[in-house]
Parts: sequence; C-alpha cells; structure tokens
Amino acid sequence: MKKTLAGLFLSCVLAASLVACGGSKDSAGTAPSSNPASAGTETAAAATATGDKVVRVATVDPQVALDPQQYTYSIVMKITDNVMESLLTTSKEGLEPTLLTAMPTISDDNLTYSFELLPDVKFHDGTTLKASDVKYSYERLVKMAKMATLLENVEGYEAFSNGEADELSGIQVQDDTHFTIKLSKPYAPFLSVLSTAYCAIYPEAACEAAGDNWGMSTLIGTGPFKLDSYQTGVGVTLSRFDDYHGDVAKLSGVDYKFIEDVNTQVLEFQKGNVDYVDVDPSIYPVYSSNPELKDEMHGFQPIGNYSLTLNSKTFPDPKVREAIALSVDRKSICDSILHGTATVPTSYIPSGILGHDDSLPEFEYNPEKAKELLAEAGYPDGIDLRVTVNTKYAGNVAIATAFQQQAKPAGIRVEVEQVDSAAWSDMKKNGGVDCGISNWYVDYTDPESMLYPMTKTDTNSSFWHNAEFDQLLEDGIATTDDAKRQEIYAKAEHIMTREDWATTPLYNETKFYLLNSKITGFQMDFTFRMFWKNADIQ
Repeated sequence: MKKTLAGLFLSCVLAASLVACGGSKDSAGTAPSSNPASAGTETAAAATATGDKVVRVATVDPQVALDPQQYTYSIVMKITDNVMESLLTTSKEGLEPTLLTAMPTISDDNLTYSFELLPDVKFHDGTTLKASDVKYSYERLVKMAKMATLLENVEGYEAFSNGEADELSGIQVQDDTHFTIKLSKPYAPFLSVLSTAYCAIYPEAACEAAGDNWGMSTLIGTGPFKLDSYQTGVGVTLSRFDDYHGDVAKLSGVDYKFIEDVNTQVLEFQKGNVDYVDVDPSIYPVYSSNPELKDEMHGFQPIGNYSLTLNSKTFPDPKVREAIALSVDRKSICDSILHGTATVPTSYIPSGILGHDDSLPEFEYNPEKAKELLAEAGYPDGIDLRVTVNTKYAGNVAIATAFQQQAKPAGIRVEVEQVDSAAWSDMKKNGGVDCGISNWYVDYTDPESMLYPMTKTDTNSSFWHNAEFDQLLEDGIATTDDAKRQEIYAKAEHIMTREDWATTPLYNETKFYLLNSKITGFQMDFTFRMFWKNADIQ
C-alpha cells in the first residue's frame, strides 16, 4: 500500500509571500548598455503600447557562473529561478508539483519515492525532459560538492561521492517519465529539499556539451524564460519561452542590468531606466522618506540571518570564539549602520521556525568579559583577527569596519580584508577565511535548512564539527513529531551558538526594494527568491 503526500512533509510551514505592483520598457533579447545612465527613459506605458513588455532589474554582477550547484549566492538565483525549474516548488500553501503529474507516492517504510514527469516538457533547446535528466542533475549536484549533502540520504550517496561508484544507485529510471528514489533512512524534509534551486533539472546533453561555459554562455532549463546573454560587467537578458509547459509568461523578457553602486541603482530607478532595485539598508532612510517613492517601496522579512562565522581550524578554542562573539555591538550595528531595519537576534534559527527558543536573551556586547575569556585561553595581550568580506555586499564592509572599533576594548585587533565574489568562494572552500560575514536564508521551511550548512558542508568556511550536534540533526530528520523536533533543534542550535560558539548571529533583517507601480504579479518569496513568471505590465 502506498500513500500520497499532499502537502509539505515538514513539521512547520512558514512562508511570507509578497505580491506587489510595477512596469518597464526595453527590447527583449537585447544586451543592456554597459552604461546604465545611457539606457534612456522610456516609460512602461510605451512598452505596453508597442506590445513589448520587458522588466529591467538593477543588480550587482555575480562575477561567477549562473549555476546554483556551484555558487549559492542569492544574486545568482534571482536570475536562474526564472530559467531553471525543480521537480517541486515550495509555496505558502505547501509543496506543489512543477515538473510532475502529481505529488510522488511514498512506500510504507518512507524510503522509496515514486515520480512521474509531465509528458513532453521542453527544455529551451527544444529537447524533451526525461527521467535520465533528473538522475543526471542530481548526480551532478553531488559531483559539484557545494550542496551535495542535500542528497546524502539517497541510497548509494557515499559510494558515489567518494568515487567508488559511477552512479547514484538510489535513483532508478524506469522509462522516460517514471523514476524512483530510494533513501537509506527516513528523511522528513526530503521532498522540500527537491524544491530548492540546487535541485533544478539540467538537460544532460546540453550541460555536458557546454562544459565550463555552463552558466556563462549557456544555461538551459525548462523555466518560463530562457537565457539570451550574460555579459560580465554589463548584464543578463532573458526572453520569454513560448514552448513553456505551463502558462506562458506575459512579459516579453527580463533584463538584469549590472550596476555596482547602490545609490546609482536607485537613481536609475528614479530616472525610469530600471523597474526593480533592492534598497540597501545604508541608503534606506534617504529614499524611504522620499514622498515620490513611498508607493513603490516594499518590505519583507526573509527567513534567515546574517552571522559572523569563525574558522574553527584557526580558532579551535571555544573560549576564543565566544570572546569574538562578545566583541560585536549588534544593537549599534542595527541602529546606526542598518538604520533600524534590523534587530538583534536571540538565536540562529529565526522566530517562527521550529527549533527557535523564545526564552533566550539577545546576544550581548560585553568586551570586558571577552577580554577575560581571551586571558583564560592564553591570550592576555589579545589576538589579531582578519575579517574577510565579499565586496558584492556593500553593507558588510561597513559592518566589518564598525566591528574593528567595537572589538578594540576586548583586545581584539581587527584587520578588514575586502575581496570579490570569486576570491570569496575560493577562500571559503580552501579554508582561507578566518572570520567572515555571511548571510543564509532557508531553502525550505524546516530547521534543518538553517542548521545543516554548519556541519554538513565545509564550504561555509567554519570547518566546525560536533558529534552531539551531528547526532541531533540525525534525530531531527528521523521524526515528524513537532514537540520532539522542537526540543531536538533548540538543543542543537544552543550547542552551535552558545556552547561551542561556532558562529555568532549578527542580525535579523527586513529587506526593502523599489518596484515600478505598473508591474503586477511579481513574487518575492520567503527564501529571498525572485519570480517573474506571473508578472505583467499594466
């Protein structure tokens, strides 16, 4: 006997889906100007009158391949989520089939999942989606290593990831539209994992043929828009995919214009040269008080946080890591640098997600206690601390600079190192980041999505492992009992942030963006993913 999973196989579902309004004018399939200011000031009304509806998005240059399996940046997924699709999509209502005829059936022992693909789904190159493409995509995810552990509970994972097997044996293809995935043990969030951007389905033949050009000159998916061009320093152009398996997009395309300076981005919005721009916290007070922008300013709270992550190889003593955590004046950062758009956290797991402990106090600023801890750890004269920041996130530089001053009373001498995205990724992977400012948003609404990166992958630069923490995560995914999972994840989080001090949460943010008021149907979801599928220009 089999059972059908009708909704999220999760203990807690929390989504903050935001639909807003706005518009644009541009030419579909045309590379954007390298000088944004020269793009002209055509209006959305003109775009509608000509029948050409293109939304123009201001963003920073990712400087890396548009491939979430390799680069987990939100600025990458803002683009790829409109090109690539996963088998399932997580919405505020729960899990929904995207490339499937229905939700998969699950065996009575919760180990075997049976899937049926929609028939005749086309990739952008005209080829038909097949079950073998699903198997290829998941095996590629494991080979890329970055987010491989998402699939670690699939049977045969260890042998395949270690190179001892040439396939992921737990995935069996029956024919072009039917396949099964067998797990080595029950894993409660499994279907939610398959809804993430990392588990998007790639066309095997095209991806293999593209090689290192995948995500640069070539990116092919089943999504509502197809990639026309990606030019570093210029932008990305997407055009509507008319053979899309669902409702064809109303927009002709989406143009992402690379504009590095946050003020320039907003100025281009005011000129009518772009239709969407993220409003950096550093400039929010200036533009939020502008009466001409008040109806186009929108806010939402992504589920996640910013944190100061320490390399446990560089700082193996928890006392030293705790001292560093105590040397950050989070309230000052929230009030001055982030202008009241953020709050001091009490835990790494945000409020509203299972595992959050409401009884915990805010993380404190106590440089005197930090100084005492350093002395106890054998550093009476303090320590030198190199803080590396990715310059693609402008606010991080300001935060690191503020921390440089805040840490002085504790005897911590901070050096701020600024690097670009490519260097940041390499340094994290190779253990070159002693201390870094990072953000993490849940990929699916489950506490495991917040905690697993800290121990299941070393690409987050912490290189921290704790046997009790690891066991708790194992216990958490093996049960669907809410009360038990709450206790398990609260304990795991406490070990991570208040006993071993592997990472220290900095703040929980509210994000803001400006959207042309003539655009309707735009969706920004709780994981900070941007979807233009249902957008239109009025």
